[in-house]
Amino acid sequence: MPFLKSDLAISTMWNYRKANSGRELIEQLKALGFSRVELNYQVRKEWLSDIESCVQSGEIVITSVHNVFPKVDDERFGTDSVLLGYEDEHLRKKAVEYACRSVDWAVRFGAGAVVFHPTEVPLSPKDFDIPLKNLIKAHKTESEEYKRLQKEMLNLRKAEPFLQRTLKSIGEIADYVVKNGFPVKLGMENRAMCHQAPIYSEFDLIMEEFEGGPVGIWLDTGHGIMMEEMGLQKLPLSKIAERNIVGMHIHDAIDGLDHYAPCSLDGDVLRPFKKYIDVCPIRVLELSGRLSAQEIMDGTDKFVNEYGG
Repeated sequence: MPFLKSDLAISTMWNYRKANSGRELIEQLKALGFSRVELNYQVRKEWLSDIESCVQSGEIVITSVHNVFPKVDDERFGTDSVLLGYEDEHLRKKAVEYACRSVDWAVRFGAGAVVFHPTEVPLSPKDFDIPLKNLIKAHKTESEEYKRLQKEMLNLRKAEPFLQRTLKSIGEIADYVVKNGFPVKLGMENRAMCHQAPIYSEFDLIMEEFEGGPVGIWLDTGHGIMMEEMGLQKLPLSKIAERNIVGMHIHDAIDGLDHYAPCSLDGDVLRPFKKYIDVCPIRVLELSGRLSAQEIMDGTDKFVNEYGG
């Protein structure tokens, strides 16, 4: 599906630290040439009235919001938490409550989707993600140290109980959407760390449960690249996942680091995702605050030229 820059959204991930108000948040993104915006989970409640004014005036379109929205300070419900997969029923129910609040805001802003980081599998007290990514960055994936750590991580990554509780939570959120007749999709995003879920194979479990309803897949290119580097997954997606993509986060990644501008790294790392980019209804550039405005504009122009036609 051909697209122009005007069809792309940009996430407030890039500038939530740079802005001092909702108006400033939006103006900084407009200055990059974007009128479509994803509101990420760092957007503050006190900024929402400014943002809503920008929506109502037609200055911007909100394509998606990222659960938990707006920002909460409780780390138990942060985006790197067990979240929808908690064994503690009180915490699981609270996570569902926050998710339904995110849905309400998406509807209020006219967004087409809510993006979810569904759950993770605690591997503590030992961390595997950072050591493995450090070895990837050092190009030592063939070392005995890397192979030992990877094997130990895979043996400990028992995601099934967390995924089953997550499916229960997703079902409750989907019921809320359907009951209220909300025109919003729930996008379950592939994750960035080895102990987080879902990876590609776990997309299938979700869609086998919910295909035909408001639940779909949110494909993140940078996360996908990093987890492929770690040996947890490999493209292509299954057919059931492919036909249920509701949105994408698009960014380059290499050596365990992501959120680079699209088409800014050697090797055209986005090429394996082209077939999904072509059919995706919501395309969001999710870019790091470490990037300059010029890097973003240059990368976006190159991305549109190479992938938009």
